[in-house]
Amino acid sequence: MKSSIRNALIIGGVLLSLAGSMQALAQSTERPTGPDYQLFLIGDELVLCGSLAWQECFDTDWLDPETMRTERYVNLVGEQVKHLLDDSNWPSHRRTVRDDVKDAIAIIYERLNIDVVTERTFHEEFTRRVTRHLYDSLSEREWNMIIDHLELPAPVGKPNVAQIKMLKVRAKEEILRAFLAEADKVRGAENRSTRIAVAAAGARDPFTTVEPYLNALEGLGAEVQWLPIDAAVNRAQRTKQCDNLVELREQELHTWRRAEVFPELHHHQVEFCKTPLAGPKMVDWADAVLIVGEDPGLVRKAFLDPMSQPTDLMTSIALKMRANRLIVAATADAMNAMTSKAMIAGGMSAEALRSGAVAGEAPSANCDRDESCPRSMNVDSTAYHPLGGLGLLPLATLDSRFSDLGRHGRLLRVAAANKVPLAVGVDRRTALAVNVLTGRFKVVGERGVFIGEAAQETDQAVAATFHYLVGGSQGRFTTDSIADVQFAEHDGVVAEAPTTRFLNNRGMVDSMRLLCQGRDSVNLIENEFRLLVVADDNSQRQKAGGECQVTNARVGLSWQPERW
Repeated sequence: MKSSIRNALIIGGVLLSLAGSMQALAQSTERPTGPDYQLFLIGDELVLCGSLAWQECFDTDWLDPETMRTERYVNLVGEQVKHLLDDSNWPSHRRTVRDDVKDAIAIIYERLNIDVVTERTFHEEFTRRVTRHLYDSLSEREWNMIIDHLELPAPVGKPNVAQIKMLKVRAKEEILRAFLAEADKVRGAENRSTRIAVAAAGARDPFTTVEPYLNALEGLGAEVQWLPIDAAVNRAQRTKQCDNLVELREQELHTWRRAEVFPELHHHQVEFCKTPLAGPKMVDWADAVLIVGEDPGLVRKAFLDPMSQPTDLMTSIALKMRANRLIVAATADAMNAMTSKAMIAGGMSAEALRSGAVAGEAPSANCDRDESCPRSMNVDSTAYHPLGGLGLLPLATLDSRFSDLGRHGRLLRVAAANKVPLAVGVDRRTALAVNVLTGRFKVVGERGVFIGEAAQETDQAVAATFHYLVGGSQGRFTTDSIADVQFAEHDGVVAEAPTTRFLNNRGMVDSMRLLCQGRDSVNLIENEFRLLVVADDNSQRQKAGGECQVTNARVGLSWQPERW
């Protein structure tokens, strides 16, 4: 209890200090020593070109199945199947589905006449006509459970190798190099490599997720270590159950049999769990911490306790970052958890406009299929945590993969419901680098960042002043706005065909190009929803990178069922 109270006081002081610093130092013209930006918000899941993700590579001639892990394999017979079908894995109302899964595996085995197949082949066979109906009835949790139980152990000595220089999306390398450049400033004049700790705290399966990041950053010249914290480890440390990590992973992460698939990594994580100071010591060692994954709720559970108080590990990260001696980066929806304001946990813009935002855990993917959606919520419900995330960015609610997935409705709904002054959405292939001490920021990558101010809401609509800046632009956050904006000045070509669909697509950004062609408004309709963008004499506009950069324009989104 005393430790929890002490941590709460420390982290509270850090967050107040961060917020005060951004306001008090914003006008300062003195450049601080050390890194220019302590926080990297990476709007992409940042899937890397690797031997298990060769689809992300522009060339695959380098793949070598003899020395690399190029496939995940599953076993269609034996004890693994028996354990999968055990009653303990299937609630009573899903036992019929369980029996259908048993028959489907038998059908695939008879069709292929082989015990072991690649996961890719298994998926292709399961989605063929005979068993497609069953596949479409499974929740994401159930499908993951099937794969986890059937997966064979990872081959020893065959790593999942990443090749940064082979990436199809060059912006990913640009973002990683910008992140490393800031971390290198922490190292300063010391004669050593830059040190990076990687935590897959936002991933359902941290073991599978973390390896390519370790490999990729080593390939860029960094010294890299795995920071093996996740929701299961945090709970195990708090409750002194480190020897029960296998069971806790099932409960907290919904992963199965990881100790059998990755025995060495499992052993390493158990030892980490049993050494409470291992996490803070690694933070002391590191110049930067990279947090990856797609579940902000899991990030919260990895670094905070059930009362939303920080662990010793989280406290050490916050204090070192505040001292300008640590860079923190987060990818995809793990990025959402960096805020101290209301944290978006999941959901879709259409449902946010139709039904509002709900304080609570996000529904799991396809929860409608196995009847696991929380009460009064559906699979698309927008959920948020009112107490925020890890608190490293004091001013704004955050959202990732933003324009590409049309997340404007859900971001502005959560910001308006919680009276958050700023709402920041980062696109794919883009990162927002922020100096949390002064408020300075820059946009890195090839897409853009949306910044909403003073979001307002009615039962069926949201609206806000907004800015949209692309890679190469920069500015400064104030308490409730941005200032000193410098637009990017470069040419580029947007490869995607333009669309007017804005609920789950790029329609808003694509249509905004009209604002740089002399138009002062854009009015789009998609089904029962309307999007209105308006610029006036106070709005600044400039083309860059094939997009239209805008400041001080206004956006409104509404659900209008009575019109149809």
